[in-house]
Amino acid sequence: MAPQAYSWTCSICASTWVLQATGADPNAARESIAYEIGYPTCVNPSVGLADTQCVVRMFERYGFKAHQEWVDWNRAQQLCRETTGILNSTRWYHFVGVRGLYGSNVLWVANSAPGYQGIWDQINYATFQQWAGSWQMVWLER
Repeated sequence: MAPQAYSWTCSICASTWVLQATGADPNAARESIAYEIGYPTCVNPSVGLADTQCVVRMFERYGFKAHQEWVDWNRAQQLCRETTGILNSTRWYHFVGVRGLYGSNVLWVANSAPGYQGIWDQINYATFQQWAGSWQMVWLER
């Protein structure tokens, strides 16, 4: 994933990656996806993504059945094994795309800010637990 241009655009970058990776919109551009999510009401420089339901609605306009869910480690692993979407910790304050699992038990992510808070393209159990209780996913039903 290409690096994000602005600190507040990680949800836009992650959502764009999902649309490209699934083939729903292989030519999706971050600028247009910002407006599809709902710039400036749903996503803006002041707060980043204000409401994950805006991303849910955007994915649904592409024909997906999307769900927002607060997840623990086991549920995050299950969803990463089965589908894609975007992952966020409200304490980490960053969104990434879900690629799947790296090996059998490490979350593999598409990160527009590689290295932010020590996370590159993998999230292991210890890292996940640093922000336990604050993780959510918007995932796509297959």
